[in-house]
Amino acid sequence: MKVTFEYNKEKDIWCILNRGKSSSNNNSPFATKVYEKLIQEYGDSPTEEVVARFVQKYLLEEGINLEKSVAKYQNDWDTIADKYHKIAQQVFEATLTHNITGYLTINNRCPYNIQDNYFFVTVPTLSSQRTTMHELWHFYTWQKFGAEEQNKLGKEKYNDLKESLTVLLNAECRHLLPNGVEDKGYPQHQVLRNKILELWEKNQDIKYVWDNIK
Repeated sequence: MKVTFEYNKEKDIWCILNRGKSSSNNNSPFATKVYEKLIQEYGDSPTEEVVARFVQKYLLEEGINLEKSVAKYQNDWDTIADKYHKIAQQVFEATLTHNITGYLTINNRCPYNIQDNYFFVTVPTLSSQRTTMHELWHFYTWQKFGAEEQNKLGKEKYNDLKESLTVLLNAECRHLLPNGVEDKGYPQHQVLRNKILELWEKNQDIKYVWDNIK
């Protein structure tokens, strides 16, 4: 499989409107910095047309060159992609079979869609590689445990587990990240993330870890 980066304005608008105002991974809803800027300038009920104007203005003001950003994200990922997938495949004993698209967004929150094989990555960002590894870890988690575990645990519990499981990136993929960059996770998942690391140190078997954190 291959990850291809691109910019799609309609996808960017969707991401801002649908994931800018709040997040399911925070104890209380909060808006991203980009969404806050949007409503400060255009009011708290922005339409797609309004967001389109905002995006164009934002890109100009921030000096963001989308063509160069896409090329950089692609090059940065391609340099580590094979090494990453080899590690992920060993950890999950699973393979991703579909090509996946990484859509650039000015939003500070990056959702993903396994069914349609895409995720978002912020532009600009400290490390597009970290975001890509994080999001693909969710794809591997779904490939390994998938709908069956989500049905058993419920969406909220499954979400907590799959978000916490990305802490293993710090154990297995740290050498693929730029110096000083790590996968920090959400505040409410820190206890669970620490437990995952402890279990992983005892037994580097992903099913063992999953079964003991449920």
